[in-house]
Amino acid sequence: MSVKRIFLLPLFFSAAIAAAQKPEDPPTFSDSAGAEYVMLPVLVTDKSGKFADGLQKQDFQLKVGETRVDVDTFDRDESAPVSFAFLLDTSGSMGVGNKLENAKNAIRTIIRSGRTGDDFALFAFSEGEVRLVSEFSPDPARLIRALWDLEASGQTALFDAVAATPERMMKGRNNKRAILLFTDGVDNASQISSNAMAELLQHVSVPVYTIGMKDRAFDALTEKSRRELSVETLEMLANSSGGRMHLVSGDEDLRPVATAIAGEVRQQYLLGFAPSGKGDVKYRIVFVSVAKPGSWVVRTRRGYRGTAPGGS
Repeated sequence: MSVKRIFLLPLFFSAAIAAAQKPEDPPTFSDSAGAEYVMLPVLVTDKSGKFADGLQKQDFQLKVGETRVDVDTFDRDESAPVSFAFLLDTSGSMGVGNKLENAKNAIRTIIRSGRTGDDFALFAFSEGEVRLVSEFSPDPARLIRALWDLEASGQTALFDAVAATPERMMKGRNNKRAILLFTDGVDNASQISSNAMAELLQHVSVPVYTIGMKDRAFDALTEKSRRELSVETLEMLANSSGGRMHLVSGDEDLRPVATAIAGEVRQQYLLGFAPSGKGDVKYRIVFVSVAKPGSWVVRTRRGYRGTAPGGS
């Protein structure tokens, strides 16, 4: 039986792409428009933070709401290539404290640690506009050259950037994928409300790693200054997608974080199931647990927007 691959539509991306694949290929991610296949990137660690190796399909339990769901796609291959999308804040405030240059160095670090088959894309945002700097390619030479030309200017419209829909945001060719958002989070130009942002987060299906470029004096900041950094927004975006938020002070913090994120994405288990395509299209909470004995921490996206699972 052939499988139709439907690429993930995060909240940044508005068009579905489908292509027939070989039967042994697992389906890729989909957005939540009703009957499209749902793929969950899942990370599992033990209580010490070590990634869980060797888990099998039968070791996972998946529920949508209160309904137990059979997993019909299961994949875990640490050597599998990854598609990385870098979303870089180039607003004027990123020029303070060398934050933009530090973010560029982190991107270079991830690219240098890349493996055969990885592909990379770069998007930059300021003044409410998200622009494609370098589209997905396994050859990062153009992306690396383009980094040199990026300069900090304009205001930050973080919410608007997250809500934007450039059509080529996620055309990476790999099943394992991640978005890395680098920003100082000082949102001073967005038109979208935080409530509208929460609604948009229901459509995030790629793990988003938010990297907050804080000042060294962050720990001494007032509550007002912390709000200006939009820490809650960054954390909400990361948590809802199964990613993680990091707050970093400088290059010595950022490069190890970049290396850790690149390694973490390769540890993903991929679990998939098909919605029924019948009934209401709404946001549905997903619960993933590990039945194998042990103390496990499971991280995945919070849910999907679509119909109930098949058979429910």
